[in-house]
Amino acid sequence: MELSELMKKPLPQMPAEISKALRENKITGTSFGAKNDILSDENLQKDIGYKKLADGSYLVSMICPMQGITPEMIEWWFWWHPQADERYRVWFPNEHYGISYSKKNLDYFSQDDYSEFRNNTHYPTERIGKIKMPLRIDFVAPEEFGFSKNIMDKNDIPLIVCGHVGAIKGLVWHTEMAHIFKKTDAGLLLISRFWIGKTLKNPLLRKLILTEKTAKGMAEHCCIEYRNLAEILPVLYSQEKTGRQHVKQHFPQSEALLHYEEQ
Repeated sequence: MELSELMKKPLPQMPAEISKALRENKITGTSFGAKNDILSDENLQKDIGYKKLADGSYLVSMICPMQGITPEMIEWWFWWHPQADERYRVWFPNEHYGISYSKKNLDYFSQDDYSEFRNNTHYPTERIGKIKMPLRIDFVAPEEFGFSKNIMDKNDIPLIVCGHVGAIKGLVWHTEMAHIFKKTDAGLLLISRFWIGKTLKNPLLRKLILTEKTAKGMAEHCCIEYRNLAEILPVLYSQEKTGRQHVKQHFPQSEALLHYEEQ
């Protein structure tokens, strides 16, 4: 299936239980420093909503069941999609505009296929609510972010995609982000957290950005984009893996052709 076809696919609707949870908005205000509690506390893993914390920042909590999705698919996705605007746009049509990655990560993103995670930087542009945002996201290993590998292992959490979020190519840093993937019998449960404003120092920007509207918009955005990803990722992953194998089998020496096929 072509990306253009997937772009026309109707987006998932926000489930009624998510809408209800956002209206009730009763979540635990887990601080960034207490983030490891989320890995082991099943009540925290059910949190949906947003809350203003004591320091003026906002915590946003969202969940998404991802049936049939594996950790390998998620790792591959975060390596594959920054390589072309249309791959990022298909994730959330009309809300995702374009993406690039840091030149220092060229070797990582130009590999023939995903091998293993390395710290890397994305420059996505997307819309949250009504605001179009050019972002910088520095993705780092969970241990570097402050998560305990031991607690992850004990709680069936094979993967956390986490990073520091900023704007204007990183001149302004504002948010800490973690997508926690927990194994389930059906696939994965995504447990997302955004600490909006955690690293934002400028008083004027804090006043403009740290609002209930921003927090709610982030919760709604996350809800839809990951449900859409759960629908399209198996198709994209299977097609890409099959296509790569075909090229390698028939043209094993042709790196140029392999690159051309990917475009």
